[in-house]
Amino acid sequence: MLDLRLSDFSVCIPVNEAGLTLAVNTCWGTSVAISNETATQLTTHGIQGLSMATIGTLIQHCVLTGQTPAQERKIFRQVIVERGKRALSADVRAYLMPSYDCNLKCVYCFQHKIRRAMPSTRMSEQTALAAFRYLEAMFHEGTPRGITLYGGEPLGPDNRPIVEFICSESRRRQFSLMSATHGWNLDQYFDLLGPKNISVLHVTVDGPQSTHDRRRIGPHRGATFERIMAHIEIALSRETRIRMRVNVDAGVLDKLAEFGSYLEARGLLANPLFSVYVAPTFATKSQLNSARAEKTATLITESALAKKLGEHPDLARTFGGHPPVYDRIAALVTGSLPAPAAGHCCYGTRTIVLDPAGSIYSCVFLAGEREYAVGCYLHPKHKVSNDTSEWIDQGTRRCAVTECKYALYCGAGSPYDSFARHGTTISSSCDCSDFESAFAGYVSAAYVKALSEGALSDHAAD
Repeated sequence: MLDLRLSDFSVCIPVNEAGLTLAVNTCWGTSVAISNETATQLTTHGIQGLSMATIGTLIQHCVLTGQTPAQERKIFRQVIVERGKRALSADVRAYLMPSYDCNLKCVYCFQHKIRRAMPSTRMSEQTALAAFRYLEAMFHEGTPRGITLYGGEPLGPDNRPIVEFICSESRRRQFSLMSATHGWNLDQYFDLLGPKNISVLHVTVDGPQSTHDRRRIGPHRGATFERIMAHIEIALSRETRIRMRVNVDAGVLDKLAEFGSYLEARGLLANPLFSVYVAPTFATKSQLNSARAEKTATLITESALAKKLGEHPDLARTFGGHPPVYDRIAALVTGSLPAPAAGHCCYGTRTIVLDPAGSIYSCVFLAGEREYAVGCYLHPKHKVSNDTSEWIDQGTRRCAVTECKYALYCGAGSPYDSFARHGTTISSSCDCSDFESAFAGYVSAAYVKALSEGALSDHAAD
């Protein structure tokens, strides 16, 4: 008993809304609710003064350990490597790009450069058939097979014929379909929405109308907010699941409560087919490299966003956090199994992006950056087994030697963010000290959200 100590991977995070502290272990992915008094005792005096029952529960949840720091670090590195192996054997995440074109002029778009440089190529039916043949070889036999349409704007007005063909082939080959979309042209696709066609839409907005219409500029510089929201309601009426992403900068951050009230008043939050999450606005390479500081003045860090959710229960109950990070933390909080991933986003999941010209990419945000193409799916002898292994290994290596206790959750950051900052995906884009704050905020937010949804197992140390 005297050899017991607080694990190097244990973190005590106050959840003020619940009046307790959540003690978590970032190596084993465990959590247990303790009183604030127990947390203070544990972090200042160790196990001295704690009851045997409390000590036993803390041992059970790996908050207390008898292992040495060296033994713990060795296990942590083994877990990172094992997650990488699991990622390579997990189901593939597939994206199909009908074109790179988009008919909106979002002021912050991180793909402006690609769209200007890429020729206006639209996927043909023959190319789509080659993509389906390639994807059928990529999916494990007997596992669910899904495709996400991406762009540009996949549901743009000029893409209707090829999207209709893709829907037909997906039904015939038993692929489920999801589409990312700005939602402006959904009226031209209503008949292709629903469980038997495009069953899920990922729609991006920029907060309430006051911020959205300044950032997301429609054709002829028109407003877009009301039309997009009306289209979302019609899509829901056709039994299409909506996953809304709210891009957040400093201006939107201050209006999240207003936007949450708007979504509730419109009846969207009560619809079981609707969900909404928040994510920091993408920074473009030109913004980050510009000497003009005002271009990046409104950008926020993930820690600022997570802190906002963690400190405001109403926001935490309405919005999920940025999925590549938040979903792993939510799994830790609720006692669910984590995703089989070791890195951030595509670094932790087998990702295949097939563009309209036949190129293959491992990251959807780097599609069009030709130096990151990993092959051509039009070639009948292309080897499908090696398209993602090096990419995932690169993400795993980022944190396999780190001393940071949060490596299983940050994944060393996004490869696109690294590219934007440094012109290469090799460098890490994650600041460990900044992520400590993001982790705490998301833990608190995920606990409040799970508590309101009745999704918490009954575990407490005292």
